[in-house]
Amino acid sequence: MTSYLLEVTLCWAILYGIYHLMLGRETFFRWNRWYLISTLLLGLVMPVLEIDMSAAAESPAFLLQPITVGVQQLEAIVVTASQQKQGFDYQLVVVWVYWLGVVISLARFGYGLVQIGRLYHNSSKTPADGYRWVATDAPHLPFSFFNNLFWSNTYEVGEGDRLSIVRHEEAHIYQRHSFDIVLLELVAAFTWCIPFVYFYKKALKTTHEYLADDYVTAGFDKKQYGRLLIRQSHPGMQIAISNTIFTSQLKKRIVMLTKTKSSERAIWKYLAALPAVAALSLAFSFTEKRPDVPLLADNQLFTQEELPIPTDTVPVLEEVFKVVEEMPRFPGCEEMTKTSERDQCAQATLFEFIFQNLKYPAAVKEKGMEGTVYVKFIVEKDGAVSQEEIVRGVGGGCDEEVLRLVRTMPKWVPGKQRGRNVRTQFLLPIKFKLDNAPTAADKQVYSEVDEMPVMAGCEALTGDERKKCSDEKLMNAVFLNIKYPTEAREKGVEGMVVAKFVIQTDGSVTNLEIGKSVGFGCDEEVLRVIGQMPRWAPAQKGGKAVASSFILPVRFKLDAADRKLEVMEVFPNPASGQGFNVKFKAPAGKVSIAFYDISNKGGVNEKPIQGYDGTEQTIHIDTKGLFANGQTTGTVVVMLMDNDNGKILGTRKVIVQ
Repeated sequence: MTSYLLEVTLCWAILYGIYHLMLGRETFFRWNRWYLISTLLLGLVMPVLEIDMSAAAESPAFLLQPITVGVQQLEAIVVTASQQKQGFDYQLVVVWVYWLGVVISLARFGYGLVQIGRLYHNSSKTPADGYRWVATDAPHLPFSFFNNLFWSNTYEVGEGDRLSIVRHEEAHIYQRHSFDIVLLELVAAFTWCIPFVYFYKKALKTTHEYLADDYVTAGFDKKQYGRLLIRQSHPGMQIAISNTIFTSQLKKRIVMLTKTKSSERAIWKYLAALPAVAALSLAFSFTEKRPDVPLLADNQLFTQEELPIPTDTVPVLEEVFKVVEEMPRFPGCEEMTKTSERDQCAQATLFEFIFQNLKYPAAVKEKGMEGTVYVKFIVEKDGAVSQEEIVRGVGGGCDEEVLRLVRTMPKWVPGKQRGRNVRTQFLLPIKFKLDNAPTAADKQVYSEVDEMPVMAGCEALTGDERKKCSDEKLMNAVFLNIKYPTEAREKGVEGMVVAKFVIQTDGSVTNLEIGKSVGFGCDEEVLRVIGQMPRWAPAQKGGKAVASSFILPVRFKLDAADRKLEVMEVFPNPASGQGFNVKFKAPAGKVSIAFYDISNKGGVNEKPIQGYDGTEQTIHIDTKGLFANGQTTGTVVVMLMDNDNGKILGTRKVIVQ
């Protein structure tokens, strides 16, 4: 984690540096916005990319016999009072501090959302041209958030200033600046310890203001607008994750208002980022191909006599040797004179270090996972361990635990080649093995059994009565506890979730997974209910209780009154005499598009949508005959009608000119 954050820091330092030095003073505001967003995301992605550039796998030069780590051994070492005292785990402290910062940052972000939610809840809402006007009684400056423009009833300005402020916030809404802000807040929450993320936040918010100012002054006097910014730049309630006209950077905004537009030739400056991206990709993304390491017998050990010794000239000091005349040794046995005894002592000391410091991950132990982790590292010329890398992993936390262990190792006795200390590559296999692990037969899960599992309380019955009893108890367990997720209900989501799980020999439910998903919280709700079920009477095969698989389908279906509109857009708006488009998505059923002529107080014209299946559709509307009294221009309210229930699902206003 630490290395990843450091690499992200380097990426952002270079890419933001290019922006600060070359692009921040240009008037290509839209280009700057996308440069900031794209380089922010590139900085997160580049350190985790891996591009294999090696031609062939390399064989490791030195391999210890696998070290078996048993659960009971390690637990005894952890619990025993006479255990050797372990050093203070600074790395664990760093991890806890990092996640504490993430929690605080997310809490701050959540608090901002709650503030906006409270304002929205305690307000009057009026549809406007492409957004929602939210009038509140709380004192705050005007601001926008997604498709809402918040205006305090206590905030009073002249009509001219009011129009300018509204147009400014409309620019934030139409250009979808709130998406950028939410993205930056989430990224900053998980990278709060990287200072450059705050530079990105500040630069992007300032760019938003440049874009909005440019939008306003396209039809407004720049000097008069600048005086408005100065006149209204007083403190007031501001919400961190919203867009408001009265932000900081006032001096820069006024400078940009009066600045001559950048020359088109200056746009070539953006190409300066390409060499930086290429160099960073080369630095972080290209890796060697990991070799397939053969498994070793329990007592197999490569010795010095079994390894070929190179006869070429001594290479440069920076080269990493795979085979040397005297291999590195774990410290603690330097007083021994015989080479064989010293090597055996060093290996035993290494084993002791591993047994005393390595912990079997609890999650892996609970799942009964076993396997061998192969870790490769370099013993430097001064004995320090560097460049730790997992060659073959097990997962579940074992790989991370092995890396943590290697990083806490003391300095080794370095390898020697022709009497000189050299850098030597080392490969160490560590086997994780459970004591008294169940056999393959014990773990078998049956899909065909003599007697199916049933809910507790029905096992004494037989035949159809047994199945009917179990089905009724299962239905009650589901229907009495399951709740229709709020997100799914609000978005009109319906469908069937198919869950799979295993009923173990003791009747417990394990291995829950979703075979068919609906999403929007439905999958999680089904898993929650299954996880709370009481123990079952297990399946029987050959007169013996066995583990068996079980499939449970759960259908989510809304009442007719709960049907919700998902998408409704009218574009272009204003429209020309060529007509306009209506894009919509709603639950399947009988729907139609209706039009009401506001300009001439005309009646409602209706256009039915035949066989609507609930998919997103876009329909072109011809303006001919749309208006009363033969008019060709005016304002029309477009309505999406739910004819099954006789209600309006959504409305949009469009101006035809």
